[in-house]
Formats: sequence, structure tokens, C-alpha cells
Amino acid sequence: MKRLLWFLAVCCSLLMLWGCSDSPGITDSADQQAIVLVERPQFIETRPQAEVEKVTLVASEDFLRSLEKKPPKPDPGGNEDPNPNPPHKYAYVVGISDYEGTANDLQFADDDGRDMATMFRSQGFTVVSDIDRSATADNIVTGLQWLASVAQPGDEIAFSYSGHGMKAPGAGSSIISTDLYYITHSYVMQIINSANCSKVLVTLDACVIGGFLGDGEVGSFIATASNNTNSYDAPTLGNGAWTYYFLEAANGSYVYAEDIAVYAEDGMAAWAAIYHLRVSPSHTDKYTGMFDI
Repeated sequence: MKRLLWFLAVCCSLLMLWGCSDSPGITDSADQQAIVLVERPQFIETRPQAEVEKVTLVASEDFLRSLEKKPPKPDPGGNEDPNPNPPHKYAYVVGISDYEGTANDLQFADDDGRDMATMFRSQGFTVVSDIDRSATADNIVTGLQWLASVAQPGDEIAFSYSGHGMKAPGAGSSIISTDLYYITHSYVMQIINSANCSKVLVTLDACVIGGFLGDGEVGSFIATASNNTNSYDAPTLGNGAWTYYFLEAANGSYVYAEDIAVYAEDGMAAWAAIYHLRVSPSHTDKYTGMFDI
């Protein structure tokens, strides 16, 4: 009898451990189950590769070679932001649901763009945005160039994108303009890294967008809804899922990008665990100290 009781006790302990290890990170399972998330549709490419190459924007060879060198790790810098109140803050925001044709239209990426722009304005940013059909390749390049050129030493800049993500042949993770250009991670970050400031935030809610994570220089914080998997939308919440969690934290009691990004990542992971889905939200932190948005 004692052996039986001991065996039952061990089984109960194991069950308790198993239950705890499967629990969501930031909200309980009832709350997560009430949020219906759907996989963001993948970008449908029907053009031949030769034509795709003509509409793919890539960085210079010098920049591509520079990415092969492992950048130095910045000093952790403690638990405070050394530049919490920059003289000027600028943000360029893109959100695209309305793509050329109808096969690649999305539902909530434009809402992500508008809501991110509102959040940045509440944080004191001067915001320029391109939503839906205004987010052509030419306009996105112009917006990125404005962002990089306007910043002065001590200022802060931010680039935010929500829409389709796709891997361009031979060039990796890319954002997709409304007129169906591939704007590669190296091309985007070559412009952003040219900014004459050392406080840079990049947020991306798109599929297979992790190529951006290794492109930032010291002073940057890059957060993505996915690394090498698809992103998700939350129809009941009216946003991309990662963007919703990011904004919930940024508009709430969280101050630092490090905490906001982790909150968004935990929110995605907690939901995905319930439904046994694979998500890969991630971030890279090359900012010295904590990043006060």
C-alpha cells in the first residue's frame, strides 16, 4: 500500500509540473482562447524569376559585405536609457492591406500602420506614413530616405512596417510594396543605418521577416513578428496579432522597447502554445542601456 501511495504521489507531481510548463506566459488560457487568430496569407508570386529580379531592390555590394562581419556587442549600459529624451523624434510608418490586384490583399495591416502611427505621435514623434496604395516602392524609398536624412546626433528615429513579407530570390527577407516590389532587408537597413543618430527602432509585422534582425548597427533595436515562420492576424482585435500585443504594452505601463518586445513575443507564444502552432517573434538589441521609446 505504501508503494502504491508513493507511486500515485509521484504521478501527481509529474502532472503538476507538466501543467505548469505548458501554461501561457502573460494571460490565462481562457483569455487566449477568446482571441481568434488566423495565419496571415502568404504572398502569392506568379511572375517569372527574371521579372521578379527586375522589381527587387538590393543594397550595394559594400553594404552586403559589411553584413558578413559580426558587429561588436554594445556595453549593456545598466537599467536606464542614456538618452531618454532626444531633442527630436521621427517615425516613418507603412501599413499595406490593399495590394495591386486582389490576390494579395490583407485585412489588418493598414490598421496596424494607422495604430502604430498614433502610438508614435503619443510618444512625441513627428510621423510620416504611407498606407495602402500610397505605399509604392518609390514612396517607401523616399520615406526611408527622409527618415535617415532628417535625424541629427542625439535624435531618435523609428521605422514601422506591417504587410506582406517574402524572401526575394537570393536576397532574403523583404517587405512588399503595394505595387509589388521586393524591398530587401539589406536595402532598407542600408538607408536606415546611414542616419546620423544612434537611437534607432525598427518594428516589422510580416511573414519570414527575420533577415532584418542581423542588419542593425550599434544603437538599434529591431523587433519582428516572425523570424522564419508566418505572421498572424487577430480579426477580433482588428490588428496583426504581434502588433496588437506590441501596442497593448506600448500604450500601457511599459516604457522600454526591450519589455514591450518581450510582452509581444510572450503574447504570441502563449496563444500559439494552446493551438500547437509554431511562431517565431524575435528581436535584436544593439542599444546601449534600455531603449525608452
